Amino acid sequence: LIVVDVFAIMSSMDKNYFRSLIKHYFLKGKTAKETKEKLDKYYVANAPSDYTVKYWFREFRGGRNSTTDEIRSGRPSDAVTEENVKKIHEMVLADRKVKVRELADATKISTERTRHILGEILHMKKLSCRWVPRMLTPDQKHERESTSILNLKDSSYEKI
Repeated sequence: LIVVDVFAIMSSMDKNYFRSLIKHYFLKGKTAKETKEKLDKYYVANAPSDYTVKYWFREFRGGRNSTTDEIRSGRPSDAVTEENVKKIHEMVLADRKVKVRELADATKISTERTRHILGEILHMKKLSCRWVPRMLTPDQKHERESTSILNLKDSSYEKI
């Protein structure tokens, strides 16, 4: 009963944890239905779906021992590379009015990935036909702080 209360508090469970529980019940000789009922009883909203429990029972019946994801084949992510990010950044610094299409052509990647690099990695946005940083760089912040301190010390400014 205490175990139930502890698990009810947990908001989200790791999928490998649930897979291990499913494997435990499988090795104990329980059915997928019994396992699903136990998981629903103890983990209420966080329990894996009926399909997931059945899927892992099939996997374990087929001889699988691991509960971790297998390495998937597929096209590797090669658009957002350090070289492409650096090249796009250099091009934008050289010409702030450069077009996304020109950047994409120069790096031989899609315009969508180019926009991703500009917005999410370099934190830049298009403002009045120019690419500008969304946030100040540390140097710019320091420069503004220094200027503000000088302005506060300057006696010619009227104090409010």
